[in-house]
Amino acid sequence: MASQHRSSSYTNEEDLHLCHVYLDISQNPIVGINQSKDQFWARIEYDYNNPQSEFTITQSRPKRSLQCRMQVILTAVGKLRGCIRQIENLNPSGASEQDILNRAKMLLTQDAKYQKGFKFDHVWLILKDIEKFASVNNPTSKFQRQIGNFASSQSESPTSESLTSTTPGLSDFSLNINNEEIGGSSAERPIGVKKAKLKRKNDEQLATVLDTIKGENQQLVEILKKGNLDRQQNFDQNCQMQMQKIAASIFKEENKILYMDLNSIANLNLREFTRNEQLRIKQKRAQEQGLGAGSQGQGSQNNSDDFGQYYNILRGSGNNFPEY
Repeated sequence: MASQHRSSSYTNEEDLHLCHVYLDISQNPIVGINQSKDQFWARIEYDYNNPQSEFTITQSRPKRSLQCRMQVILTAVGKLRGCIRQIENLNPSGASEQDILNRAKMLLTQDAKYQKGFKFDHVWLILKDIEKFASVNNPTSKFQRQIGNFASSQSESPTSESLTSTTPGLSDFSLNINNEEIGGSSAERPIGVKKAKLKRKNDEQLATVLDTIKGENQQLVEILKKGNLDRQQNFDQNCQMQMQKIAASIFKEENKILYMDLNSIANLNLREFTRNEQLRIKQKRAQEQGLGAGSQGQGSQNNSDDFGQYYNILRGSGNNFPEY
């Protein structure tokens, strides 16, 4: 008898090819119904290994191998969909679709069979919304009606063939993907004590993960707030320094005008203009000096036009300006 060699592992390209073949046949309204399970998988085997297909066949795969591989893929996809619904039921505020998917993958690793994570990202996009999974959320879907018909036929005829033998799109492994995938069905058998404990443990671990994420988000918010406050304080200080520089520059230019000798200006118009500017500067500084004295409770206002009262100011007394 010839020795049998074990097939090599499936590549990502082979997984994609298998999923496309599976979807083409299971969702075909002509060939996807009213055929036995063996006929269904025989057609998948033929199409998968068809040399005329666009996919380059590197290794022929038997029907049993294709069925087992598809079971593994659909089981993992169904598990991840169940985890996504658990995360969505928590209504995480501000979470995007990618955030929910990442948290669901984290939750999936709590399952002993998926501790290494979800390994079928390369087929997730083409399988996540197929009719077999999408019908789970609809209590009156064809999927659940067929389950009910299957249960009633079993009670009437215990030796009758399984529903999956006549409906290849709902193979035997597709009915056992995940307890959460068929959640809400009135015909669902209550979970046992061990499963209840495991579910409670998973819920507690999920709550811990979500609390950790929430705490880290809060820390990030506090860091951002502190950074904004520091930037605002630095901005205010810079503005204050700039205003002080501008005020010093104006004070210096005004001093130049006050020190001008009017008799040395030959142009009468320019002399008159300079005299008016000196008066304006004196009045402005008198008002500033009066306001400063009023804030200290003195309340006195000096209206004298004597130039002597400004002499100390011009010399730099009481400020940081050098003497002229």
